[in-house]
Amino acid sequence: LQETMEDIDKNGDGFIDLEEYIGDMYSRDGDAEEPEWVKTEREQFFEFRDKNRDGKMDKEETKDWILPSDYDHAEAEARHLVYESDQNK
Repeated sequence: LQETMEDIDKNGDGFIDLEEYIGDMYSRDGDAEEPEWVKTEREQFFEFRDKNRDGKMDKEETKDWILPSDYDHAEAEARHLVYESDQNK
């Protein structure tokens, strides 16, 4: 969590705002229009990530984003490894 906050929180205020959140995944690089997935991520930020609707993610909101309680990382990795390794299905 601390590493994620340090990487994404570019202005060092202890929060991740929308532009920092998007900027971690996408750089405009002269593009006239944002791709659809970036627009979707903006919506995700407002609808799901910023739970208290203050325009930024605090540490608890960031934790819920990167370590969701309803997602079992070990199980997902095990499924992925079996899928990739099981050549004869």
